[in-house]
Amino acid sequence: MKKFLSNLDSIIAVASLLIIIAITLAGVVMRYIVGKPFAWLEEMQLFFFIYSIFFGGSVAFRLGNQVSIDLIANRISPKARRALDIFDYVFTMGILLYLLFGGIGLTQSVSGKVTPYFKISYVYIDIAAPIGILLMIIQYTFVFIDLMRTPVAEKRKEAAAK
Repeated sequence: MKKFLSNLDSIIAVASLLIIIAITLAGVVMRYIVGKPFAWLEEMQLFFFIYSIFFGGSVAFRLGNQVSIDLIANRISPKARRALDIFDYVFTMGILLYLLFGGIGLTQSVSGKVTPYFKISYVYIDIAAPIGILLMIIQYTFVFIDLMRTPVAEKRKEAAAK
């Protein structure tokens, strides 16, 4: 399951980003060279941008690429570091759960709203938020479990090697 989730979020994030680049370049050509801009360009950019953000966030959690400040964490004792890691996990989970329920509420609230050009229900756009956040929760939980299994001294050696 972990391997499937890891690949799925990466594929969706990368595909969304590539589509954004392709349609944006096509839009520039159509607007400035051909003189006939795509009316639907902004709508599709928004759609794929949202997917790239939330599924890319899952990839960032899995790879440990979320923003962090290790100045204090690298200078405290192993026991204090472990306590800080647990606090960080609990605090982050609280925020992610809050965002998950907010994303679910947002998705439910836009059930009758459609995009102007393609008439795509905003449910299909906004569903990326709760799905992406749920994947972030899963990925971060896997990372946290691995972190708790690894001795603190070993983690410090890995950090110093980077």
